Amino acid sequence: MDWSDDVSYSVHDLEDALVAGQVDVSTFSKDLPILHHVMVSDYGMDATESESAQALIRLQQLSCWPTKFDGTHASLARLKDLTSQLIGRFVLSAELETRKIHGAKALVRYGANLEVPRDSKLEVGLLKAIAGHYLINAPISQERYLKQRVVISELVEMVLATAPLNLDSILLKDWERAATNAQKLRVVIDQIASLTDPGAYALHARLSS
Repeated sequence: MDWSDDVSYSVHDLEDALVAGQVDVSTFSKDLPILHHVMVSDYGMDATESESAQALIRLQQLSCWPTKFDGTHASLARLKDLTSQLIGRFVLSAELETRKIHGAKALVRYGANLEVPRDSKLEVGLLKAIAGHYLINAPISQERYLKQRVVISELVEMVLATAPLNLDSILLKDWERAATNAQKLRVVIDQIASLTDPGAYALHARLSS
């Protein structure tokens, strides 16, 4: 499950970042020392800078790897192809490595571990670092996260003050059973956690008006 999450998030984060114009693929080589640092410090990779460089080279040598993204229909189509091929590449590498180690027998539950080649781990680690550096750690993102934290904190206070009025029906029984302030807060947090971003902003606006 960890591998599938890593693959899915890292590949789609790259896709979203390119579409949003927050990533320029031409800067990856120049920024490799920074990306390597993010791989190690933020994502716990035990990679050397040489291994990170080789991972980037392997990705850049793929026929689907973009040299630029200009928002045209053609570049969007190439980007969808990149997403598909990268996911297929990482899934297949894990399947082949698992079969290499555990053989062709039927692999039932607990009968084998999912094996992932180191090269694939490094490539996905690099993609995670790209998202981490250019998106998550970017000043504009940090400013947005700060605003979101304020909205969430205020939502908790407002929903708690008006509960059970603004709770979903599925949480009403939990609220009725809550005997302590901590248990009531837990129900409110569950309510906030169930909201989408637009839903959270809409509820915040309504309760603030």
